[in-house]
Amino acid sequence: MKVTSKASGVTVEDVPGYEDTLFLIGYPPNSTKANGFYVKTPDEAPLTSTWLRRLPFDRLLRAAAEARAEEIATAVGSAPAGEGRPYGGGEEHLARVAALFEWATERNIPPRRAIATRWARSEATAGRWIAEARKSGLIPAPEPRAKRTAPDAGA
Repeated sequence: MKVTSKASGVTVEDVPGYEDTLFLIGYPPNSTKANGFYVKTPDEAPLTSTWLRRLPFDRLLRAAAEARAEEIATAVGSAPAGEGRPYGGGEEHLARVAALFEWATERNIPPRRAIATRWARSEATAGRWIAEARKSGLIPAPEPRAKRTAPDAGA
């Protein structure tokens, strides 16, 4: 199976049983969750429901997720062994977290995942570090989302 990662998604080719078929798993910017699944058959034949049910979706999505995670890990790199968070935290560590947060945001990489990958910690821990950096004023508060409005009763 040949897996290629691109900006808009991951291409999977040479899947056993589907050698001439191209699969593209799409990803939105700033996300690691797939939002599209595209199939290109060699002869442009119509896809049947039976053919689709037989697809190994689990293998295809797992290969795409691993490629996307590898792409993030390569872009972020890992911290040297001595660069872990000091006991009790510290402004120097929070400044590094804020710098990586900004770097990841500019490149449409999920910041929490990038920080977790860099220091080999869980995403929950990375989320706490981001919250601490926000409290310290090193990371700006997130932009508020647009409020949903209720439809008019008369409509």
